[in-house]
Amino acid sequence: MSEGNILVIDDEEIICSLIKDTLTEEGYSVLISQVAKEGIELAKSNPFDIIFVDLRMPEVDGLEVLKQLKQSQSDTVMIMITGFPSFETVREAMRWGAFDYIAKPFDLEELIFTTKRAIAFRRLDQENKRLMERIAQENIILEKKVQERTKDLRNLYRKLQDTSISTIKALAKALDTRDHYTHSHSENVARYAVMIAQEMQLSNEEIGEIRNACELHDLGKIGVHDYILAKPGELTPEEWEEVKLHSLKSVEILKPLDFLDGVINLIHQHHERYDGKGYPDGLKGEEIKLGAKIIAVADAFDAMTSKRPYRERPFTKEEAIERIKENSGIQFDPKVVEAFLRIVDRL
Repeated sequence: MSEGNILVIDDEEIICSLIKDTLTEEGYSVLISQVAKEGIELAKSNPFDIIFVDLRMPEVDGLEVLKQLKQSQSDTVMIMITGFPSFETVREAMRWGAFDYIAKPFDLEELIFTTKRAIAFRRLDQENKRLMERIAQENIILEKKVQERTKDLRNLYRKLQDTSISTIKALAKALDTRDHYTHSHSENVARYAVMIAQEMQLSNEEIGEIRNACELHDLGKIGVHDYILAKPGELTPEEWEEVKLHSLKSVEILKPLDFLDGVINLIHQHHERYDGKGYPDGLKGEEIKLGAKIIAVADAFDAMTSKRPYRERPFTKEEAIERIKENSGIQFDPKVVEAFLRIVDRL
């Protein structure tokens, strides 16, 4: 039994052969196409778990292939192949649903690792969809009984939602605990952010969304290479660009859970900056949701006061507070910083 069905669309014969030979040895079933239009037709008529697409091809470029296939093959995991991995190009591919990219020339270990992560992501995505289908089926049954069992139905629906959230949170916690540097990071960020939100007198619903967003905000790091997350010293520009994609990957994983739309928006924006120099969209000021700006302060404080492989020692509490004050109106919303300073003695 094969590990998964894979299609490679690339006009370079040597690239197609390299990927096919390497992944076939790993137990995957691999087909190749050196013509974009033929590759599109092949993808539409056959089920594939992963499709590798070269960004630069004659006649039809990789982004156009990605757009067409995502309309008809939304469940398939798309991985872009590029010899020019600029952040703008990769971000555009991510917006159209690409899971990851590999840069030419790539080594075989990276190819195999990326493929395994993509297969794991697809299985998680399929499990999410099955869960959502189950919720939808339960909804149909519950709606028929709503006249006589309104209270019971609401409780059951809430339980199904809670089960979905608990499943995803368990995965997020596992990601935190796999690395002693980030152990309890999401829990700490949630605690700090909730205290700031309460100080700013947000509603219980808003605070609940912030708490959930904090606990899930780093879920997309499942798509970031372990050696990058645990690397001592500074990251290379290429490695940093990969890390910057994790918020978009978190959104992609959570997208099937449409009742979490508010939470997803906060996760999407939690690395934006007040001055507009953040990512992934370069939003600034009031364009950024308040909950995301609260998470940004809480996330930064915990990151600065915790051990990290890229830093000799964590900042003291006083040093971290001073850094946050210095960046008020630059990286952070001044109103959020003011609320943070009012509760910092309780942290």
